Amino acid sequence: MSSGTEIIKDALKEIGAHSVASPAAPESIEDGLKKLNSMLEMWLTKGIMIGVSQLDKHGANLNEPTDCRDAIVTNLAISCAPLFDNGKVIVSQDLRINARVGFNNVESLYRRVEIPKKVLSSTTPVGAGNNRNGRFNRTFWRRGSEVEN
Repeated sequence: MSSGTEIIKDALKEIGAHSVASPAAPESIEDGLKKLNSMLEMWLTKGIMIGVSQLDKHGANLNEPTDCRDAIVTNLAISCAPLFDNGKVIVSQDLRINARVGFNNVESLYRRVEIPKKVLSSTTPVGAGNNRNGRFNRTFWRRGSEVEN
């Protein structure tokens, strides 16, 4: 678990916008905070439930899982790149690949998927060896019938 400031500074380091010799301006940290909240909200909208807290200030704890940290940092770095040098910061191909692979890993681990109920065809027999004799007994499932779990 990391603070929002650590995540934002690490992301800015990835694109060369923060270093010990040239630290990022407080406005850049605030812009990074907005981008971070927006990005994580988009992940939640996509069904990726990593259990992070929305940050109201950049020093607050994000509560991210440890295996998601690199994906958050690299994706935030790409998201923040247009904010620096009038949008002329060049994002390396390696950073793009790392961000994509990290996001795909997080998505495959934390995405919640709803499994729909199975709907049977009306030509599916009700059961094997259907020996029910009678005038109103059905041999096939009704159209749109759902299978219970």
